[in-house]
Amino acid sequence: MKSIFIILGYGIPKDIFTDENYNIYLKSVFNKIYDQVITNKIEKPLIICSGGPTDIVSPFRRTEAGEMVKFLKKLSKKKYLKDITKDWEFVADIQALSTLENFLNCKEIIKNKKINKANIYIFGEHTRNKRLKILASKIFDKNFNTQIITIDFDTSLNRYLDPKFIQKKETEAQKIDLKCLKSGEELQKNHEVLIDKIKFLRKFPPEKQADAIKKYWDKRLKGK
Repeated sequence: MKSIFIILGYGIPKDIFTDENYNIYLKSVFNKIYDQVITNKIEKPLIICSGGPTDIVSPFRRTEAGEMVKFLKKLSKKKYLKDITKDWEFVADIQALSTLENFLNCKEIIKNKKINKANIYIFGEHTRNKRLKILASKIFDKNFNTQIITIDFDTSLNRYLDPKFIQKKETEAQKIDLKCLKSGEELQKNHEVLIDKIKFLRKFPPEKQADAIKKYWDKRLKGK
């Protein structure tokens, strides 16, 4: 059976090769993929990095997926890994602006590759674990055996906010996701909201992004 590894983005740092959070995240994910490939003798694994144009550094040309693929390809080309990773296929979904869009776009990529049955391993950030499991169960049918693997890599302010606030934010995001799943119109409307969110975040320098995200969600939650 085909094995697919989906890696969800988490913003775009100034330099992905030196960013502590992304180094912990992507190296942990890489090692977990490696272990699966070796243990289960997986041939030609499909690795989908998903994340769109959320760059907050001018000229705003980078995508989460593009940066992650760049990082993982460099890692996979180490001399002692090349024989194992030579048939790994990396694909970038550079359009998604939300977790729901991550899932929907990856599903479309899988469909376009005419893969009708697979083991799917989905990697994401630790505090989103519940929402990822709910979305996976609703988006992928029984022909796809999905497994959510979250990595607790974030050491920025985002990770250490009041747990009640994080829960409230996740609950709201989940409600939005499920509403958008039922309506293409709602999905498009929310995509426009996400574009405005990125414009808001671009008003703040990289070192203030955690504060900016907190401000954004405070405002959104209060506006309910």
